[in-house]
Amino acid sequence: MTEPTFEDFALHAAVLSCIRAMGFVRPTPIQQLAIPLILEGKDVIGQAETGTGKTLAFCAPMIGTIDPQRVAAQAVVLCPTRELAQQVEQVAATLGSEMGVKTALVVGGMHASTQMLRLRTGAQVVVGTPGRILDFLREGSLSFGWVSHLVLDEADRMLDMGFIDEVEEIIARVSHDRQTMLFSATVPPRLEKLTHRFMRDPVSISTVSKMAAAPEIRQRFIRLHSGDKEGFILDLLDRYPLDTCIVFCNTRREVIDLDRTLWGLGYSAGSLHGEHEQEKRFKILEAFKARKLFTLVATDVAGRGLDIEKVTRVVNFDVPEEVETYVHRIGRTGRAGGSGESITLVTDREWMEWERVMREVGFAIDEIQDWTPTRPRRRIRDDERRRAGRGGAARGARGGERRGVRRADTRRSGVHGARKHSQPERGARSHLGARREESHVHERRRSAGARVGKLPRHDAGSGGADLPSSSGRRRGRRRRRRTGPS
Repeated sequence: MTEPTFEDFALHAAVLSCIRAMGFVRPTPIQQLAIPLILEGKDVIGQAETGTGKTLAFCAPMIGTIDPQRVAAQAVVLCPTRELAQQVEQVAATLGSEMGVKTALVVGGMHASTQMLRLRTGAQVVVGTPGRILDFLREGSLSFGWVSHLVLDEADRMLDMGFIDEVEEIIARVSHDRQTMLFSATVPPRLEKLTHRFMRDPVSISTVSKMAAAPEIRQRFIRLHSGDKEGFILDLLDRYPLDTCIVFCNTRREVIDLDRTLWGLGYSAGSLHGEHEQEKRFKILEAFKARKLFTLVATDVAGRGLDIEKVTRVVNFDVPEEVETYVHRIGRTGRAGGSGESITLVTDREWMEWERVMREVGFAIDEIQDWTPTRPRRRIRDDERRRAGRGGAARGARGGERRGVRRADTRRSGVHGARKHSQPERGARSHLGARREESHVHERRRSAGARVGKLPRHDAGSGGADLPSSSGRRRGRRRRRRTGPS
């Protein structure tokens, strides 16, 4: 039996032309199941592994039903992250280019005026994050009265990020005569309740039987000291300098520190996390896609839905907190049937969490045993604490680092800090301490002058016996001030 092609579906001719131009010939399993149902106008719940083409599965049939002559929004796609929204908007714009369908990206972190101008000039497809879209709806800048298609992409991620209330309010503002599509890697119970409330007889389709990673991905891990993690990353990049690699960290602080280390040593790297301005995040992502950057250090903001072709390797700098997060992270490689590799760095403190991941992931994960540290072991947080304020001795590696920073801050700003200013000066004083002492001197001078000003006229001209002792020059100035014209 021959495999189906996109020509076998009743898609719009212009959409088929764009799909061919994009280089796609045969649909993925989730596309084979979803496209016919969406063309029939049914509500769909699609569940599939990450990287299997869910975006094209709902965009291709949806774009073909859009009326380009009507300027009002006719389709809305909600995404959990700005990067995923940008990717979906690009796919929708490409598929609708020959039909004249216009799209609008509505996300936070960018100037709202530019997005509002795009909406006013006419956009049939609106793609964005729940927060910014809801802001426009409440302001009256956006209306969904003509919307006939609603898509919730990566819906479980929106649930995890706390967007469920915003999503419900947006759905309530969309016409009831609509087609609703929900695509997700998992369907937790709370999300299932949402489908019962807002979807009409939905058809559930799935290409996964359990939470598992793609078999094309070679999964490995290595046990090492936390201070050797950076050294392992550097050895890996030296060994494969032209391979694209995404390094996932659990916190923004770790992303920033590792990115600075790589840049300082001359590696072609960039970072992706929530503190960046949106335009900078887009530029870094585009540079990585164009292979102007070979290493991307990121938080889980990049772990969902981003379609980056031919990522050679994914490295988990920390063990993910959830098994689903692990699967979505390593899904950035080995996409659309390709091969890839994932490596997880595991310390002794993370071993129990890693054992749980290995039990639930569904695939064998091999251990790397032939690596030997070749670089000095990094002392976690010690250097940062010394640079921050010369505070405290080194704490142990089991949590004392963060507490040590707080104690150092207290020592500088609390009672010990006051005692420090009372000691004799050694070298140059800090600017703040000098200003404080200068302020005290002026206060003593003003208080002395106030006491003198209250004396009777004849006492004010007496020899100034009530004044505090000081140098002759200062006493002369005060005497001239007292005996001057009244």
